[in-house]
Amino acid sequence: MDDPVNTPEFWEACYESEMDGWDLGGPTPVFQRLASELPKGRICVIGCGRGYDAVTFAKSGFDVTAIDFTDNAISATKLNAEKANVNVNLIQEDIFNLPDNLHFSFDYIMEYTCFCAISPLRRFEYDRVVWQLLKPGGKLLGLFLPLDKELDEGGPPWGVTKSELHDLFGLHWKLVSEEMPKDSISKRLDRETLMIWEKK
Repeated sequence: MDDPVNTPEFWEACYESEMDGWDLGGPTPVFQRLASELPKGRICVIGCGRGYDAVTFAKSGFDVTAIDFTDNAISATKLNAEKANVNVNLIQEDIFNLPDNLHFSFDYIMEYTCFCAISPLRRFEYDRVVWQLLKPGGKLLGLFLPLDKELDEGGPPWGVTKSELHDLFGLHWKLVSEEMPKDSISKRLDRETLMIWEKK
């Protein structure tokens, strides 16, 4: 039997009961910075939530695709994009069940709170999914958390360590940059790491 955490029903219930602590109620400052600094291109936001960051990249001139498997997330992203008068291509699907025609389509993948929300047993699958989505030389923009939680404490969110991230991505990726961002929101300061990995 599948882990219920890996189902849209689990996350729909989180939205509906307001157990959505991952939601900042607006864009992530770290990604606002990256959206202004990076060359424009096609970006895929996986586990997009209510779409604040997807909208941020769209407003900055990126061609944005946002993926989530819950009705709540997709509906909210659509509304936020309409309010901002930007176009975001929406896909309602499990990231582990994406169509092959999305392979090698994107210059960037944006990761925030998706990695820590999925079962740790699927992290190798996650690595394969994001690698397949990217064009050669494409980049994974990953803001990974929580660094201050042990994996055996359970989740979601499940804990993550920098060493695990290096072990996981080190084989098929080249690390472009790594930082403990100073523009993290206050409750996540020093609890998350920004890593940019380039597909080999």
